[in-house]
Amino acid sequence: MPKTSPTLKWTVTEDQVDMRLDHFLTQETDKTRSSLQNAIKKGLVTVSGQKPTVHRFLRLGDEIIFTPEVKPTALERAEEKVKNPELRLPTLASILIDTHPDYYVINKPAGLMVHPDNRGEGDTLVDVILTAEPEIVKVGEDPSRPGIVHRLDKDVSGLMLIARTQKGFDALKDEFAQRNVKKTYIVLVHGALPHDEDDIKFRIARSTSKARMAALPQNDSEGKAAWTHYRVLERFRVATLAEVEILSGRTHQIRAHMHALGCPVIGDGLYTIKKTDFDRTKSPKLLLQSVGIQFTDPETGERKSYTIERDPAFAQVMADLPR
Repeated sequence: MPKTSPTLKWTVTEDQVDMRLDHFLTQETDKTRSSLQNAIKKGLVTVSGQKPTVHRFLRLGDEIIFTPEVKPTALERAEEKVKNPELRLPTLASILIDTHPDYYVINKPAGLMVHPDNRGEGDTLVDVILTAEPEIVKVGEDPSRPGIVHRLDKDVSGLMLIARTQKGFDALKDEFAQRNVKKTYIVLVHGALPHDEDDIKFRIARSTSKARMAALPQNDSEGKAAWTHYRVLERFRVATLAEVEILSGRTHQIRAHMHALGCPVIGDGLYTIKKTDFDRTKSPKLLLQSVGIQFTDPETGERKSYTIERDPAFAQVMADLPR
């Protein structure tokens, strides 16, 4: 059962009559309206002893009782994973590439979230790290994301850095802020990329119609600036293999940029375009992988460089592509 915090109680006054319940709670608490709507649906809110709908309009004298859930800390989540044998979690040793006093270099598996989402459900890389090294819970700026200085999408595999100390966290965060970290990806996309080498500078904003990001024209005033550089490695009749570097770190940046070019990543169920050839080219996973990373060691000042082999899924899909 989820832990709960002390209950909050209100009695509706004349100036609050006919307010919608979710609007009232948004006004009276520090929580977002979407999280409050979820709380109402979970039965954590009652109005005059009844479980209401999200759109319940308030009446004079209604008694509102709200008992918020308390999300477990990052360390509590990790400890629960260890205690419960049914919760399968990869070990740090199985994904470790290199170890330094201030950071780890790891190879994140596809399908593993980096840190808990708003629902706080599912295995995460944070769970893996804290299971092996609980002290990292004190590292960073956000208690739900200890040691995390950058992200990969849940379905993207590959190289990541994890800070082990606050000194390492601060130094690596500064490396990313100064754009001194070079990240290299490999990607297999549907269709033909328009040039053998090019920059994509569409701005990135959250889509207003779907649960994903949208690429906007470069001169658009909305969204955030994003810069992706690609170089074609191999062309097929219905697909293109490319090496990609990102000079900014926006959510879903590569996936959104490739989708905007009409060349969505093969295996991507979120950024899709309906075309006959696209429908025929299948993959068991998202064919986007972080295969290289370069940065400066916080302790020695030495420039470090790591690379890994492509996921075998690339070769498996490319073997069946017409040339």
